[in-house]
Amino acid sequence: MLTNAHPDGSLYSRQAMREDSMDYACIHLLEQALSAGEREWEALSDGQVEQASAWEEERSRLTQQAMQLTDDVPLDILLVEFQKLCSLQKRLIETGNALRQSWQKEFTRVRGENRRLAGYRQAAAHALH
Repeated sequence: MLTNAHPDGSLYSRQAMREDSMDYACIHLLEQALSAGEREWEALSDGQVEQASAWEEERSRLTQQAMQLTDDVPLDILLVEFQKLCSLQKRLIETGNALRQSWQKEFTRVRGENRRLAGYRQAAAHALH
């Protein structure tokens, strides 16, 4: 079982660290921010950008509130939560980039289709004159 140093110098398990960390309002807010971030990622994955934006605002608000309460939280506990947020942020960026690339491909396809149709219209108009 993996252990970490407790602020009083003793060692304790990750499970004990998890239970202890929930005693901090900061950690509770960061957990809520992670939950909002997961919902943001789900919305972004489904292409629901407006819903993802709303969840991003909630995640940001919760994270900012948590940052104001970090003074009493042991650094090892904060580190775990911030690593989770960092991992989530990487997934959000990857998903956002994939969505943007998908939209760019679709835009290019539609633009080509519009050009093709404009050419047909022009040829049909020329043939009718």
